Amino acid sequence: MGYDRARFLGDVDEDLICPICRGVLEEPMQAPNCEHAFCNNCVSQGSSWQQTCPVDGSVVTVPHLRPIPRIMRNMLSKLQITCDNAVAGCSAILRLDSLMAHLTNCEHNPKCPLVCKHGCGLEMSKGELSNHNCIKYLHSMVQQQEMHIAELEKTSAQQKYQLAEQKRDIQLLKAYAQVLQKANPSLREMEEFSQHNETLQ
Repeated sequence: MGYDRARFLGDVDEDLICPICRGVLEEPMQAPNCEHAFCNNCVSQGSSWQQTCPVDGSVVTVPHLRPIPRIMRNMLSKLQITCDNAVAGCSAILRLDSLMAHLTNCEHNPKCPLVCKHGCGLEMSKGELSNHNCIKYLHSMVQQQEMHIAELEKTSAQQKYQLAEQKRDIQLLKAYAQVLQKANPSLREMEEFSQHNETLQ
């Protein structure tokens, strides 16, 4: 869909009007035969206009479309347009080729990230800022941190318990080995021989 004609200052040349949506050309493409220009989105939705030029009825297929001539691009770029955020209070009037750069930093853009200046420093969109409460936000952050600490403490306690269990198992194995050595002298001799070899190595 093209730009709303009501957003432009002065008259707009008819050659810069999309014959499908009747808006000012947006991302325009040109048919190779009849040379009429259309918005890219308008011609991409072929089912809505049967892929025929609404001006002269010639066949228009998307794969054969080409960029508009430089002179038309220059004419479009020089048009004066109001900001998309005019209803939100932006009074800027700028060239069409500067519109996208302006929207990125427009202070009236409801989606443009802003930083809370009341103390918490949270970054949010302008639309969210109007309903933002620093105290509630900081309180929720404290709750999240407390939950995280509780999880860490739970994990730490589980690890300490597992470590204690492993130490107990080791002590039991050592005690069992000592009992076996006392009950069977040959096992004690084998251990002494093994320890002697380890010392030599």
